[in-house]
Amino acid sequence: MFDEGKITWKGIRKMVDRREFLAVLMAAAVLSQAEGLAEGNTSLKKTGSSLVPEEPCGKPNYWCTWAVQNYMYGQHLSKLDPKVLEGDSGSKLAHDAMTQDVLFGRAGWVSEFFPRIRKDVFFLLDDGWEAGGTATFELDKGKFPSFSGAPADRLKKLNHAVQAAGWRGTALWCRNTPGGTADLHLESLSQAAEIRYWKIDIGDPAFELIKLRDEAHIPLTLEHVHGELPMNGSWEKDGRFGAQPWGSVRMEILRHTDVYRTYDVTSILSLPTTLDRLAEMLKGAEGHPKIQALLNVEDEVYVAAAMGCTMGILRHPLVGMRPGGDVDLFFNGPRRAKQRMDEVVRALRWQRIAQPFSPGQSSVNLSAEILTDSWLFEPGQTWQNEIIGKTVRQGAPACLARNINLPTVKATGEKPFVFATRFPNGAVAIGAQERTKVGKGWYMPACDVTLSIADAPGPYGVFGYFDSLTLISDRPLQGRRILAQDLAGDEAIDISSMVQVRGKSLLIPGQVIRRIGLHQATPGDLSAPGLVIAIH
Repeated sequence: MFDEGKITWKGIRKMVDRREFLAVLMAAAVLSQAEGLAEGNTSLKKTGSSLVPEEPCGKPNYWCTWAVQNYMYGQHLSKLDPKVLEGDSGSKLAHDAMTQDVLFGRAGWVSEFFPRIRKDVFFLLDDGWEAGGTATFELDKGKFPSFSGAPADRLKKLNHAVQAAGWRGTALWCRNTPGGTADLHLESLSQAAEIRYWKIDIGDPAFELIKLRDEAHIPLTLEHVHGELPMNGSWEKDGRFGAQPWGSVRMEILRHTDVYRTYDVTSILSLPTTLDRLAEMLKGAEGHPKIQALLNVEDEVYVAAAMGCTMGILRHPLVGMRPGGDVDLFFNGPRRAKQRMDEVVRALRWQRIAQPFSPGQSSVNLSAEILTDSWLFEPGQTWQNEIIGKTVRQGAPACLARNINLPTVKATGEKPFVFATRFPNGAVAIGAQERTKVGKGWYMPACDVTLSIADAPGPYGVFGYFDSLTLISDRPLQGRRILAQDLAGDEAIDISSMVQVRGKSLLIPGQVIRRIGLHQATPGDLSAPGLVIAIH
């Protein structure tokens, strides 16, 4: 890129011959206008129309209560020992925190959280909602006194109250269902209550729940997991998840479920841990089109958007409510994820354009280059107490791609994680995300990225920070109109004069990505850009 403080026309003439001079002038003009755009000095040419559909994608995304449950205890104490929040002690406190009041009372989660995208997601009640065990499906009368009647009636009333606030519906957590005809009874109870999603956290090793549901034709989506530690592999060394060949336990679960969740992670190293799990699960499923399940990457919402996965969103907006350093074992450290709520909105609105799809329906490319992140965990930064005071390392491929060639990433130093997907409907998405290292925190290496979109018609989703992004088409792009829109916004902007088109390539300066991708940012929100681009 140009150094704006050193450009002169005389200097440009010395750098290039006459045949290149016009192209350089054009690039300089594009850069100059892009810089004006970034500084807010250039007016935006709005189109009056939106590139984002109104209707949700219909795939089973949800927001889960578990993280905010774990943030409730200690909000009114003068001091708080983080140890009480770890392990079984912390889980019990979170279980006890689930009540009717925190859901529906003053400033309740149902009425306050995610007003813009509730219709896109289920509201999932995690551990603590039911009485008498982890799979009774009996709504706790003591915690939810307003919902009376028979078991199915109580659940149905709760579900309708959630839907009345604009959410897609209620989803439920369970663990270790009883088996046999009792399982069919629970599924039928859910059907009567119009519950459409279960998050099954361990149990059902023979996948009887799927068989019973199918035989009874019950409209219920079931999510299974393979329990994982919150970090991958030999975390003292390289922290790799490991290959998942066809026939492995995890592949068997993927074959026999509707949704496979990649499972728990530490918040600070969530990105590399999740990316490596995703990479190996995608690779293991490659070439097996009979797989219909979706992969759920939990709270890595930009990964979900760009890689065609569903989300189990955990972040919430509550901050500064605990004494001392405001300890939160689920969201802590330099990333400050709870102040990145706009990312959830952008990711879900992209999925209205490009839906998640099964790993069995794609080819997968993984770069041989591995990036390794690290963190020295302090008390109050994880519920996994055996890693406190230890340096944990987690590695993942530098680039991942589904149904598309790997992006080319140019950087003078370290590289970010970069991932891209071509969706079955011809849309393409690309993301670039930060690194985490001891002594450096959460940081974004500068990068110029080139992606071949071949004959994909778009639209094109862009997530994260880039110094520049170049899209290479199979077709000439000269004279085409280029529109872009913050995925959190409702109106497209004509950026044709802000980008550089040469032959079959479209170069989008980083300043444009930042300005458009954050155009509708919530004041104080720290989210990375997220935008959609259309070529007309």
